[in-house]
Amino acid sequence: MKIAIGSTRDPKVEAVKEAWQVFATKILSDPEEEATFFSYDLSNGASRMPLSVADLMNGARNRAENLALQLKKEKAEANFYIGLEGGFHVINAQGPRRQAFLESWAYVSDGYMGFYGHGGGLYVPSSIADPVIDRGIELGIVMDRLTSQKEVGSRQGTWGVLTQDILTRKHSFVIALIAAFAPFYHPEAYGPAVRRSAFS
Repeated sequence: MKIAIGSTRDPKVEAVKEAWQVFATKILSDPEEEATFFSYDLSNGASRMPLSVADLMNGARNRAENLALQLKKEKAEANFYIGLEGGFHVINAQGPRRQAFLESWAYVSDGYMGFYGHGGGLYVPSSIADPVIDRGIELGIVMDRLTSQKEVGSRQGTWGVLTQDILTRKHSFVIALIAAFAPFYHPEAYGPAVRRSAFS
């Protein structure tokens, strides 16, 4: 079983591995079969941080589809292609009561069909959200300055900082992945439209 991940960031790669352990036996016909994970540094095709659900969904899907195209160019393939995207869902973007929620989205494809999942939403205070939304400063830079640390996004992320590590960036993606994989590990609930030919 080959699982391709459209990111080399540790929280995302580790989230895929952790989520896989939750439902692997429901997908694998041979319990002795092991999964091999391959990570690729790919863009989501966007120049800025996602600020809406549509941006988040498109980013996750673009990563998975770009990954499939990249592997095709290399004359390779995988059983699953995974795109992960984090960003803001901004409500009342132009109004005085603007609120930003940090969300993590996953898109999982078997090469024939793909499905989305997301890992909840975490309210982000305006002191963190405003520089990202209004001035285009990367969230990672804002968080590094706030915490006086480096590469917060490669560890616990904004999730971990705001929840005191009760929920981390990795955890948010684990939830998103378990949700996105559901049609593959429980196809009976999703009907005959779910194709399993890529890994059956």
